[in-house]
Formats: sequence, C-alpha cells, structure tokens
Amino acid sequence: MNQQEYPPDDLPFTQQPIIQIQADNSTFDSGMQAIIGDGNIQVQGDINIVTFNETKILQISIEEIKTRKIIVTSPYKGLKKFEPADKDLFFGRDQFLKGLLNELEQTNLILLLGASGSGKSSVVRAGLIPWLSQKFGSRLVNLMFTPDTDPFESFYASLLGKYKQAEAQIAREAKADTLTQVVTRLKQPDDYWFIFIDQFEELFTTSQSEKRDQFITNLAKLSKTKERSIKIMVTMRADFLDKLSPYPRLVKATDKHRPLIAEMQPDELRLAIEQPAAHHGVVFETGLVEEIIKDVQGQAGYLPLLQYTLNLLWEIEVETNSINDRTLSISTYRQIGGVRGALQKHIDYIYDSLPEVEKFATQRIFLKLVDIGKDTEFGTEWKPVRRRALKSEFNDELEQSVLAKLINENLLVSDQEPQSQESTVDITHEILLTSWTTLNTWIKQNRQAIALRNRLNDDVALWKFQKADDELWNGSKLEQILELRKDATFNQVLGGFNDAANQFIDASVGLRDRQRRKTIIGLTSFSVVALILAGAAGLGWLSTEFQRQQTITGLTTASEELFDSNKEFDALLASLNAGKQVKQAAFGVNSDMQFQLKVALQQAIYGVKERNRLEKHKARVISVSYSPNGKTLASASADKTIKLWDVATGKEISTLTGHNDVVTVVSFSPDGKTLASASVGDKTVRLWDITTGKEIFTFSGYQADDQGNNGVSFSPDGQLLAFACKGNTIQLWNVATRQKIATLIGHKDRVDGVSFSPKGRLLASASLDGTVKLWDITTYKEIPSNMQHYPWVCGVSFSPDGQLLASGGDGGSVILWNVATRTKFADLPNFTGNERVTNLSFSPNGQLLAASGFNYDINLWNVDTLKKIPSLTGHSAMVHNIRFSPDGQWLASASSDRSIKLWYIAQRLEVKSLSSYDDYVFSVSFSPNGRRLASSDKESSVKLWDVATGQQSKTFMGHQHWVSSVSFSPDEKYLASGSWDGTVKLWDVATGQPIKTFFEHKHWVNSVSFSPDGKYLASDSWDRTVKLRDVATGKEIRTLTGHKDTITAVSFSRDGRLLASASRDQTIKLWDVATRTIIATLTGHRGEVNTTSFSPDGRLLASAGETTTIKLWNVATGKELATLTGHKAGVNSVSFSPDGRVLASASNDNTIILWDVATHKKINIFNAKAEVKSISFSPDGRLLASGSRSGTVILWDLKALSNLTLDNLLARGCDWVRGYLQTNPNVSDSDKQLCNGIGTANRKGDG
Repeated sequence: MNQQEYPPDDLPFTQQPIIQIQADNSTFDSGMQAIIGDGNIQVQGDINIVTFNETKILQISIEEIKTRKIIVTSPYKGLKKFEPADKDLFFGRDQFLKGLLNELEQTNLILLLGASGSGKSSVVRAGLIPWLSQKFGSRLVNLMFTPDTDPFESFYASLLGKYKQAEAQIAREAKADTLTQVVTRLKQPDDYWFIFIDQFEELFTTSQSEKRDQFITNLAKLSKTKERSIKIMVTMRADFLDKLSPYPRLVKATDKHRPLIAEMQPDELRLAIEQPAAHHGVVFETGLVEEIIKDVQGQAGYLPLLQYTLNLLWEIEVETNSINDRTLSISTYRQIGGVRGALQKHIDYIYDSLPEVEKFATQRIFLKLVDIGKDTEFGTEWKPVRRRALKSEFNDELEQSVLAKLINENLLVSDQEPQSQESTVDITHEILLTSWTTLNTWIKQNRQAIALRNRLNDDVALWKFQKADDELWNGSKLEQILELRKDATFNQVLGGFNDAANQFIDASVGLRDRQRRKTIIGLTSFSVVALILAGAAGLGWLSTEFQRQQTITGLTTASEELFDSNKEFDALLASLNAGKQVKQAAFGVNSDMQFQLKVALQQAIYGVKERNRLEKHKARVISVSYSPNGKTLASASADKTIKLWDVATGKEISTLTGHNDVVTVVSFSPDGKTLASASVGDKTVRLWDITTGKEIFTFSGYQADDQGNNGVSFSPDGQLLAFACKGNTIQLWNVATRQKIATLIGHKDRVDGVSFSPKGRLLASASLDGTVKLWDITTYKEIPSNMQHYPWVCGVSFSPDGQLLASGGDGGSVILWNVATRTKFADLPNFTGNERVTNLSFSPNGQLLAASGFNYDINLWNVDTLKKIPSLTGHSAMVHNIRFSPDGQWLASASSDRSIKLWYIAQRLEVKSLSSYDDYVFSVSFSPNGRRLASSDKESSVKLWDVATGQQSKTFMGHQHWVSSVSFSPDEKYLASGSWDGTVKLWDVATGQPIKTFFEHKHWVNSVSFSPDGKYLASDSWDRTVKLRDVATGKEIRTLTGHKDTITAVSFSRDGRLLASASRDQTIKLWDVATRTIIATLTGHRGEVNTTSFSPDGRLLASAGETTTIKLWNVATGKELATLTGHKAGVNSVSFSPDGRVLASASNDNTIILWDVATHKKINIFNAKAEVKSISFSPDGRLLASGSRSGTVILWDLKALSNLTLDNLLARGCDWVRGYLQTNPNVSDSDKQLCNGIGTANRKGDG
C-alpha cells in the first residue's frame, strides 16, 4: 500500500496537526480508541502512537503543545474574513481543497457555491491562494475583488497593487472585450493569473444592471481562452444561482464546474476548533470541544458565529490572565453563553450600529420572519416561533439592502426551498426570539397583528393551491384584515401585506361583493326604481311631492351604493331615474338633495366603462369577434347559435344556426366577408357567408378545450385557416380551395389555442402539455424553442407589431415572450384570484393587454410599463372571451352570465387616468409652468408626466424606500424628494440625475417643500424635526424642534415668511423663517394632523388629519375660523386653488371634496374609487391631480366639471344608455321611456 500523508504533500501547510498519518501498519496499540467511518478518523487517548491498516497515526500530546511558545494574540478571526496570511490558522477543509485543485486543473472558470456562512471565501483565501503562492511564487498574480456598483471599477482597483495606474486604466472601460484586453496588455508570458471574484451575488444586489450584463459577458468570454495560466474563481451564495439564467454563456461555461461547499463534518470541526489554539500553544479543557460541536450542529451558517465565539472566549481568557494556564475553560465558555450567548451580544452590536431608518427596516424584516404559536410546554397562551419566508416577500429596496446586511452578518440565513427552488430567508437561531430583548418587545407589541397576518398567509397558500372560493375569508375575519390593511402602524412596522395576500384579500372582497350582488340582484337598475317607488307609494298619508322627495333620496343613495360596489352602469341608471324624478317635481327639490344627485350622476358618468349589454343568448356566451370595420360583432354561445350584432345600436342583426352542439369560437376573416365558427361538441369548424348568413363549408376533426375559444385563427391575408385538431395536432387549410395544406405535429397533449403573427409568417400554438410553440408557415416546421408555461397553456396572442407573444395559463399566470429570441420577456403580475386565464387580447396600438378568466373580471396591463391598470368588473360569472374593437376604443366580453358587455376603453377628456403603479401614489406635484406633473410611489421612484399627452417622460431612481413627497423648485430646475430611506434628494429636472442627497434626518422623511423664492428647502421627519437647507450650498441652516411626535407635513406661506408644520401630536406650529422660531401653536384637532396649506394671500391656513374634519385658521391671530365636515374618513391632503377661492381635500373615504372658501360649502365631490393620498392644483387652476392608494394618478378637468348642470348631466347619461334602453330585451316598455324628453349632450371624447 502506498504511503498516505495528511495533509497532502502538495499542500504547503507548516502547521503541526494533533493527528498525523505517517506510515503503514495493521495493528492497534492497547489503550487507544479509534472510530473509523467514510475515511474519517477520530482518535482519543493518552499515548503517542497507534497503528491501523498499515497507517501510523501520531497523536501529539497536550503536554507537548503546552511547551510551545504561547502567542497571546487570538488565533480566531471573529467576524473578519480569512486572508491568505491566515493560512497557518485555517484547518478542516483539506479534502475539499484537494477537490478544488483538481477542478482548477480541468477548467479556467470555477463557480464555487455555498450557503451564507459556509466558508466559501475562506477556503479560497486561506487555502487555495497560499497553495498557488507556494507553487508559482513570484509568477502568481493574485487579483481579488468583490463587485461593487461598477464591477469594472472593482477589477481596476484589484490591478492597482500590481500595475501602474496608467496601465490598469483599460479595466475601467466597460466594453465587450475589456477583460480580454486587460490580459492581452498586462499579462506577461510567464505570469500565472488567478482572478478571485468573491461574493459574486453583489453583482445582482449592488451593481448597475448595464455594467453587470457587460461584465458577465466579459467573464464568459475570458473563460474560453486557451491559455491555461489564467484561472478565474467565483464564489456565490447558492440561493442566487437562478440569477444566472439570463446569462446562458456563463451558465454553459460553469455548467460542469460548480462545486458546492457543504457543512463541516465533526472531525473537520474538531480540527478547525483545536488546531488554531494549538498553533498558539493553548489547548481546550477536556469535553469543551465536544460541547462546542454539539452547540453548533443544526445551526445554519454557523462558521462565522463559531469564529466569533472562539475569539470572544480567547479574549476573555486573555483579559483574565487565564490564558497563562494554557487551557481554554468550559466555565468561561458557558459564562459567555456559548455560541448562543455570543450570538446575542453580536446582534445587539450590529443593531445598535445601524442608522435609524435601517433599524426600522430591521424591525420589519424580523417581524416578517416571526409567527405566533401556542406554548404547550409552559402552558402560556402564545410563544414566538421562527417563520421561514420567501426572499421575494422583501420587495422594498431598503428592506433588500438591510436584508443583505443581516445575511452577511449571519443574523439571518438564506437558502433555497427544495421543491420550488425559490430563495428563502430565516432567522439564524430561534433563541433570538426570546433572548434578544428588543425583538421580544417588538413581538409582544405586535403579536395579534403577526398572528392574523400569518394566519392569512397560510390560507393564501392553500387558496393558491386549491383555488376554491370557500378558502376565501368573509365576515368578521375579512373585516379585521381590511382594518389591518388600513392601519398605518401595521404598514409601517410590519411592512403591510405582500402581493399574494393582497390578491387574496381583494378576491375575498370580490366574492363578498358578488354574494351581495346576488342577494340584492333586484336592487339593480330598474328594479331599484320599482322597489323605491313601491315603498314611497305605500305612504298614502303623505303628499305626492313628499313621496317624490323620498324616491329621489332613495335612488340617489342606491346609485352611490351601486357605484361603490363596482356596478357603475346600474348606478348610472339609478341616478338617471332620480334625475327624471327631479325634473317631474312640481316644486323642485332642495339644494342639498340636488347637489347629492349631481355628484352621484357625475361619478357614474365618468366612472362607467360598460356601454351596453347584449343579452339575447339563452345560454353562456363563449366567444366574440369584431368585424374588421368594427361595425358588427359576432358571438358564439352554448345555445348552439351564432348571433351578429350592430355595434352602434346594440341591435341583433341575425342568428346563424347549423352547429349541433355548443359553439365555442367565432372569428371574422380579415376582409370581413367570412365568419369561422367551431364547436367542440360536434367537432367541426364551419365557414359562413356574412352577407347571406349561409353556411359555406364544414371542416371536421376540431378538438380543443370545451371552455376555450382560442382554437381557430385566420391568417392576416385571409388565405389560411388554422385550427386545433385531434391527435394533439394543428391543421392548416386553404380557405379559397377548402384543401388541407398541412398538419403540424409536435405537441404532446391537446392544443387549446392558435394565433397567426401579424405578418402571417408564424403560427403560435398553446397546449395542455405546458408549452408554447412557434411554427414557420412557409415550411410548416416547428421553430426550435423552449417556451414552457406550466401546468398548461390556454391561449396565445401576438402583439400588433409581432415582437411579443402573450400566453395565458392555469393558475392565473400570463407570460410575455420575445418572439425573435423565443425567450421569456416578462411575467405579468398575477391574474386576480390566480384563476385560470381563458383568453388574451392586445389592443390595436399594442399598449394594452387584456386577459379574461374564471374570476369574473377582465384584467388589463400597460404593455410598456408591465403594470396592471384597473380591471373591468361587472360580469356575474366567468368571462370566456374578450376582443378589442379595431379602433381600440372598445372591448367586447363574453360571459357565462349569458351576456356580452361592450366596454369603453379610451380616456375620458374630463377625467384622465395616467398609467398606474403597482401600489400607492404618495405625492403629486405640478411644475410651476403646469406642463409637468411629478408623482412618487411605493416603488421607491419618482415619475415625471407630460400633462398634455398623459405620457411618462422620466423616472428618477435612487431612493431605497418609499418616496413620500415631491416638490418642484419655483424655477423648475430642481425637484426635491423625501423618502422613508431617511434621505432628501435634489434632482436635476432636465437630466433626471440626482444633484445632492441629504442624510441629516434620523428617520423616515414625510414631506419636502421649497420656499417661494427657491432659496430654502424644508423637510420633516419621524425624528420630530424640521430641517431647513440652503438650496445653493446644500448646507443645513437650522434644525427646528418643538413637536412632541412625528411631523407629517411642512408648507411655506406664499410670501416665504412663514413655515407651517403638522404633527401627530395634534398640533400645527407656525415658524418665522427669518428667526427660525415658533410664533404660534395651533391646537384644536382631536387626532394627528396630516396636512397643511396656506392660501395664496397668506391670510388662511387649512389643516386636516385623521378625524375627517378640515379646519381653517386665521394666520395673523392663530384663531380657528371654521371646521368643514363632509368626509367619512381621515383627510390626507389639502390644497388651495391658485386664486384662493377653492379648497380641495383628499380623503381615505376615496373622495376629493371641493369647498367654497368664502361660504365653506361643498362645490363638488369626485370619487377616485381608492384612498386619495395627495392632490395638487395646476398653476392655472384648470386641473387637479390626485394620487391614490390604488396606484392611479388622475387629472380632473375642473373647468369642464364645474360647469355641469343637472340638465347637462342627464343628457350625457342618456347619451350613454340609449342603445341599451332601446335594444335590451330585459328592459320593460315603460323603462324604455326613461330618456324621453331629455336631449343629447352633443360632445366628443367618450364614445
């Protein structure tokens, strides 16, 4: 047997391990115990020599170690990195290191993976690099770096120690061949280059995306060099492996060389614990090593914590002079609490060193990783337990940044969920939940909210899996969770609900509302009228006019309730009936009643999308199709018929019969002369002549989903017809000759959808086999691709330019594919309720994508921003099919409720919605010239909008948390933004680049405001201070203190002499800007004050807060002048119009109220259908911008809306519903007369 050495002779270790394998033999000496397993040997005993298996094992005695020269400096690294100079203190990874050396011989690029805290960096720094250094000596060029914002700059910095600055400069050029050029110019022929890129995951968390992409391209290219003296070692956390998927060249380069570093085995741990101390002449007390190994087993990412504990143990022994005994004692180890005690000290140190804003992010992160369970062991009602969370739950930028810190500090551990392979995050050890006082306090304060939130999350997971309505919440549980969602503290401290939870809540609300609608099905449109009139008629002892007053009030209230229940069309009918009653009143109605009716009519008119209901089918309607000129609509139904409709009037033109079963598809030919229809039941596709209504031809063999409507498609030139067929195939037919051209074979399960590309060169298909395929129509061959959409795909649709393909599947998933590359372009936010997608349709201009499904709603996305915009709601059963009209202004939908609805999609002139965010718009602000609008959001960005076009012009990125406030400078050169990341940023409006960032605040920033002359910038914060800065120099002038709680808003008077600050301490303070002193404190609010605004002349100050009221103050005297009441929830924003005559207020009750400043009366009320967070008047006073919790920015045309009389509103409302009244079979003869005698509005812009 060959001699075996430990460590291998090719490793340059000079340390003397306690155990050395020297020679070969086959006997045990007595008194020695040996445990042999898997090639690992653990030896215990007092004697010096034992032989086994022809291998001689030398055990160095404790006495020999104690005779070595003692080195008092700690041999343990604490939380510092191992470096090459620490090679003599690095133990336990010899076998893994040998494997790395073998890998290095085989390839130029190695991707070393491992969990956080697994020792990836250490084995390279203190193991591999020293070996290379000894082997290659001065030939070794060791280039170590961790990627930063610019990885090329990081690489450049690593070169500076070896090369002159001018020589290394080339590394800073982010070009496609930068790394190759660096090697070509700088590497000498005899050099051995070792490029070590540590913490490669920083590329995905810190580096700029453009630089990251370029750097990875460079890396993959360099790895292909044939020169064997260039080696690249990359270490990366394993949970980031999925981030490499967009970089196939790098994936391929590392595919066979991705070693995974595992946890140390007990014998390796023993070496890592004992040997460094032995190197410094110190040993462990008997039993201590075993206790330490036992303590760390089962703890994820323990190696840094082990080093920290051993370092702390050593330092205490040195401080107490116990080190002179040459033995690390069990008593000292237990005194510091072992590994767990050291961990607690460590987390206190880390937390105390964080900035205030990151402390709050830390609180949110930890509370997301906690659950509340029952303590059966101690009989208490509750106990905190760890909760592993998906990393995707931490989607806030500040949270992600702090999360990375906490993982790097080993307070949290990141891993992968075995089944889904999604990255997860967990608290390192459960002991923190009870032993870390700070965390324990947080948990106690929020345990009810935590328990409710996590109970919701559990039900969300079950609901996503089963997709059953009975998993949704209702009753008191739903009310509790809705209240919690509104709670500011819950959103601030616990981070609110994640997207999946919000979808679950919305689905629960939707189910509740649908059940309510079913319960009060008679309480819609004309049934409302009948009920209310009947009730009023029963009051026989009252006069006829009093009865009419009661009817008007009842109808108006019903309209408001229907509107709030997303039944805008029925709300419009109810308010029109109320208006008709007003017109018939002999003595008129009082002004308050008429005002309420005008508001109800106005909100219904400008909120309604549904224009008509086509309801003559006798069973569910499954498919619709517009003729190319948009004048005719075809529909297919389970009643076995096809109907043709006049789109303008809603009249039925004709009914086509011939199918023997449910008709599932209709589709017009491009010339509009032919209609194709299909039936799964009779397995035919039929062609119809539109002019005569006669059947032309029948194709047999059709097979697709019986709920689907995507299985037939005409080519753009009308020459070909494709349809899904039996045997998992697609058939292509020549329409003119009725001859089959080809059968496309490739899918492994039923084909449910086909769609031609706009130019007709490609055909896309969707199948139950979970794939989307593309077919070349010129060759009839499948184009190789890997477009997988699991579990199955229900439909596909090309964008009008042919560059994108949308696919919809089971589980509510919608994917956009890049047609050219056949790769995934984007996953769209989940379909509401995670229900199955039945149909997809792009608008003709390609800006919108619509999707229908089992959840009754129609979902819409902005294709440019990939954001969802408000859904279309109104159907009472699943929506099978949707189609945009050729002009893009209308959308037709077919539903199981037996109806076809026509929806108006285009923008209204008076109420224009700008493209939506995913969530919350916190602040809106017009530029001084009124041409731009700035908005801020929960996405940590600031957006600029062109007011004239409604298009987004710029996005300012840079904040790490929600942006709470934005404000333009008077000269419009600058835009200021305040954020919950604790900073205030000053941006160059022209370039969109940040000019300055101010870090003075110690907590979240709530508000920013420029002085009217532009010299000063004020900001306020949760740290209870207002800071004044000189805009020109960026220097802080003064910190204003005096409030006893969070300051929520600041605003300057128009002359710039005063500054008002509002606070949660229920007061407003007025400050003299020149002297920086308080001149008045305004009291009178009974809750926190959220907002203030000075009138243009500076005489009035408006303020409002959580108590629903608005107060007007005399600035000169500090006296309260009036209290305005009318909102039903807290008020978030107030603003005076430029002329000072109108005050606008925005509230959590979803409304904006316009007030007459002189009379204190309401002028108008706008319903935004979501909590309104901010409002801003345009400089000319014509427009009012609002930002809401739904993520929508709305521009309200005040000039147009303020001049609407009751007659004008009635005319507009009747213009909208006349087609429905005259053609719908469910409208009675008397109800058809509703709009008789009411004229037309003769206006454009709303269809």
